[in-house]
Amino acid sequence: MSRTRTTVLTVLLGVTALTSCSSGSGEETGTGKPITKQLAQGDITQALPGNGEMPKGWSLHHDKGVSESGEYCSGGQGEREKSPKGWTRGGSTSYEFNGSTDNMMYVQICQFDSPEDAKNAYASWKRGKGDNDQTEQATKSKVGEESAVILREPSAYAYSRTGTVNIEVRVEESKGDTTGVEDTLAAIVKRLQQVQDGKRATDTAADEAAKANKK
Repeated sequence: MSRTRTTVLTVLLGVTALTSCSSGSGEETGTGKPITKQLAQGDITQALPGNGEMPKGWSLHHDKGVSESGEYCSGGQGEREKSPKGWTRGGSTSYEFNGSTDNMMYVQICQFDSPEDAKNAYASWKRGKGDNDQTEQATKSKVGEESAVILREPSAYAYSRTGTVNIEVRVEESKGDTTGVEDTLAAIVKRLQQVQDGKRATDTAADEAAKANKK
């Protein structure tokens, strides 16, 4: 093979490699693959962490719940009267700390039929009801395609959108500590990615805390 043909082939291979690395929003990034598959209800339930999968001290308050309708996925500004556009299914649960229900943690997972519908609902979640002062800050590490922490005294909220799925984690009386909600949020996104790949959801908040401590 001539030197010219070798050079041309090398350039073509390089272009092909770059194209394959950058193509499509469904490609895996540093935060994993976005959720693009419509998950079964059981997959969403499995993605909710159980006992032993939460930050230290937190345990399930009741069984994991299945959403019959999506009003709670709407967010703020008086929009909780109906399911948001594109909502398909969801799940929620709550956790108590060291056996106490004084300051609980609440988790909600909402799936939509398109990333655009999920984006709109995510933006509504972040705006909140508009009746409280709030402070937005970045999560310590990016979680999913979008993520943020919102402090609405006295509670802390951690939000993420990954493809067609939104996740909200809220803890009451957080006193500004967002560690628990952030580790739980990161674990849930990873668990959703695991079930999308046909695997069991095994990631835990402790796993995510360990990763964060190494950075």
